[in-house]
Amino acid sequence: MHATGLLSVFVALLGVASASPASPEPLERRVTHTGTATYYLQEGAAGACGIVHQDTDLVVALQTEQYANGVQCGRTITITDNTTGKTATGIVADLCPGCNGSGSIDLSESLFEVFAPTRQGVFPVSWHFNAQ
Repeated sequence: MHATGLLSVFVALLGVASASPASPEPLERRVTHTGTATYYLQEGAAGACGIVHQDTDLVVALQTEQYANGVQCGRTITITDNTTGKTATGIVADLCPGCNGSGSIDLSESLFEVFAPTRQGVFPVSWHFNAQ
C-alpha cells in the first residue's frame, strides 16, 4: 500500500509539471524609433486623442505614421535623450503632423523639461512603445 501511495503522488506531480499555461499572451517585438524631440504647449485644447491635458501632464504627440489614426492613444512610451542617456515615460495624447521624420516626437512642456530646459528647444531622442 505504501508503494501505491508513492505512485499516486508521483503521477499527480507529473501531471502538474506537464500542464501547459493557459493561453499565453503573445510577446510584442520592441521597435526603437530615433529622431528629434521638441515640445509644445497644450493651452487647454484637446489633443488629437480627444482629451484635454495640461502642460504639466507628461504627454507625447507622435508623428503621423506612428500615431496610426489614433490607434496608439493612451499607450505609454519610454523616451531616451540620446545625448545624456536620461529616460522618462510619456503617454500618447496627440498627433504631430509637423514632426520632422518618422521617429521624431513632440513632448508636453513638463515632459520636455525632464530632459532639458525648454530654451534648448530640441534634443536627439530614441523611444519605444511599452508593453500593453
